[in-house]
Parts: sequence; C-alpha cells; structure tokens
Amino acid sequence: MKNSPKPSKRKSCKNNIARRFSDEQIQSLESIFKIESKLEPKKKLQLATDLGLQPRQVAIWFQNKRARWKSKQIEQEYKDLRANYDSLYVKFDDLKREKQSLLMQLEELNDLVKTLDKVDLTNEEMDKDDVIKPDDDDRAKNESRTFEKTDDREIFRWSEEDEIMSHLESPEKWCDFSKGVLFDQSSGTSSWWEK
Repeated sequence: MKNSPKPSKRKSCKNNIARRFSDEQIQSLESIFKIESKLEPKKKLQLATDLGLQPRQVAIWFQNKRARWKSKQIEQEYKDLRANYDSLYVKFDDLKREKQSLLMQLEELNDLVKTLDKVDLTNEEMDKDDVIKPDDDDRAKNESRTFEKTDDREIFRWSEEDEIMSHLESPEKWCDFSKGVLFDQSSGTSSWWEK
C-alpha cells in the first residue's frame, strides 16, 4: 500500500508543473527561443526569475522545445526531400520514355536510310546500264553505218587521188591544145561551167 500513493503524487506534480505555465509565460519562452535555442545558465536563471518560474522548469522547457523543433525540422526536411525525389522520379521516368521513343525513331530512320540507299544503288545501276550500255543491235547498226560512210569517203578520195596523180605523172595531159582545153577532162563526166 505504501507503493500506490507515490505514483499519484508524481502525476499530480507533473500536472501542477504543466498547469504552472501561463499563456504569457509560454509566449515569452517562445519569443526567446526564436532568438536563442539554447540558454546559458545565467540567462536561464534571469528568465526564470522574470517569469516567476524555477530555473529547472525553464531548462526542461527549452530542452523539450529543442527536441520538438528538431523533430519538426527533420520532418520538414524529409517532406522536402520526398517532394524533390518524387519530382525527380517523374522527370526521370519521362526522360526514360522519351529516350525509348527517340531510340525507336532512330532505328526507324536508320532502316529508312538503308532502304533509300538500296533504292539509290539500284537506280544508279539501272541508269548506268541504260546510258553506258546500249543494246547490241543498236551498237552493230551504228558501227555498220559509220563503216559504210567511211568506205564511201575513202573510195571517193581514192578515185580523186588517182585522177590527180595521173595528171601529174603525164605532162601531156596537162594541156591538150588540139582540144582547146587547158587540162585533160576526159576522166571527168561534165565540164566545170555546166555545174
């Protein structure tokens, strides 16, 4: 029975201490805490005297306030970090999707370039065949025409050369006074003035 009354006294002491802080005292402690979160012993004693509290009460209040403030600060930092992380995660996910999309586009463009290169090469080969290699029949016709023209010219020139050479070889044919002509035109078919 002796043990049971002691806990009740402790509870009543805590309640009394809690009740001893007035609104004015708490406001004063809060305003000082904003300026200084930790007080030196002399300042604690001075503050306790000014507020009508014991120095121990002021020390405990500051200690509790620092702990609450620190946990709130950690909680706020955690919220900020979490928000930053979530934002970065969303951006990373978007970038990942964009990268995948760009890789697919790049692959499609590479395939298109390969296809166009093949088409260009095929077209170039077809163009070369058309321009550089005419049909065998056309080539044979062109060669025979050229050969025929060359033969005609050569024959014509040889006959002219033979006639000129015969005039040069025999000086008698240069001038035939009996016929009244300067040059022998027996080899020609018509007179020059008839032309």
